[in-house]
Amino acid sequence: MKPKLKPYCRHVMSLGDGVIRFKMERASLEIPDPEGTVHSFVRLLDGTRTIVELSQETGLTLGDTEDAVALFDRYRLLEAESTEPPGLTERELVRYKNNLTYFSLHESLMNSRYDCQVKLKNAKVAVVGLGGGSIIAAWLAAMGVGTIVGVDCDRVELNNLNRQFFYTEKDVGEYKTVALKRRLEELNGDIRVEAVQLKVDSASSLLQAISGADFVVGAIDTPPLLGSRYVNSACLHLNIPAYYVSIGNKLGFYYRVDPIESGCTDCRLLHIMRSEPELLETTKRKWNRAEPDADFGNPGFAPNVAVITSLIASEIAKRLTGYGEPFPMPFGLIDFQGMSVSHRNIPKADNCPTCGRERPPEGPEPVPMEMLFALAESGVPAG
Repeated sequence: MKPKLKPYCRHVMSLGDGVIRFKMERASLEIPDPEGTVHSFVRLLDGTRTIVELSQETGLTLGDTEDAVALFDRYRLLEAESTEPPGLTERELVRYKNNLTYFSLHESLMNSRYDCQVKLKNAKVAVVGLGGGSIIAAWLAAMGVGTIVGVDCDRVELNNLNRQFFYTEKDVGEYKTVALKRRLEELNGDIRVEAVQLKVDSASSLLQAISGADFVVGAIDTPPLLGSRYVNSACLHLNIPAYYVSIGNKLGFYYRVDPIESGCTDCRLLHIMRSEPELLETTKRKWNRAEPDADFGNPGFAPNVAVITSLIASEIAKRLTGYGEPFPMPFGLIDFQGMSVSHRNIPKADNCPTCGRERPPEGPEPVPMEMLFALAESGVPAG
């Protein structure tokens, strides 16, 4: 091992009053250095000396040298020992130069900035629903996710363009899958885009499209109530983690489902309907068509769509590369008025028929809505 200080860290290093300081964006490291020993040590961190050689040249013990290197690495001051790994072309090194700059700030001795980009290149993400999902697909393409699968059955409409801004007026009337594939390939010719023209009418209908994906994004709103449940059941059947998104007027939310580990879409529905009996009754009426559907338009507003979709893309990037920790709680609620984000857990229901202990062993399909209603009613708190 030949430790090397990141060039950026030399830029933010300062000396004064017998203290050497490294001032970064979120944290600062201050080390007492009355005799200049640390400064001498830092000057030798140029990637040409082993730890033993650093110890010999500075006069520090081998143990102290190892501790110093470990401290600098913990604060992400050192570059990875590995050089550029195979798998990135010269063109990609230029294209993703600023990605690599970003990843370098998270780089450590054992985790190279280049490794992060290679992980993105080798990844596959399926986006089901290419309305707001088209923006997520664009973020993924820009960052260099190697394979993007887009699933939808609708055509681009003029009234989509207020928020689905990756499409253009020339795309109006075109299938979203075809238009998005063309636009993504224009954005990044180094990735693979698979367009799947599909009306999602069951979990089974999705299995082939999302098979082999590292992540799935559920941005589907049709059919109501069932669309996200189909995605959820298909992902659980194939053991694929997923992110879901919904955008309203003042609020938007997104959440992730990790198979086995976290509550799923049906857990969330059960929790809501048990916590809010009035919502249970409203949902039942809508499902039974006792309450007429009304088209009030779509409240998605372009800046709000950009905010929530970028958060999901950022979370997926963390999960694919490991450069940072995702939000610890899976459910994120965004207040578009105050632009605040809060997080909470999705309780995992033991009796969830989709991911709990009572999950039927046969097939990927979700249980009927009537069964969810019955389970919710059995657990509704007394008023």
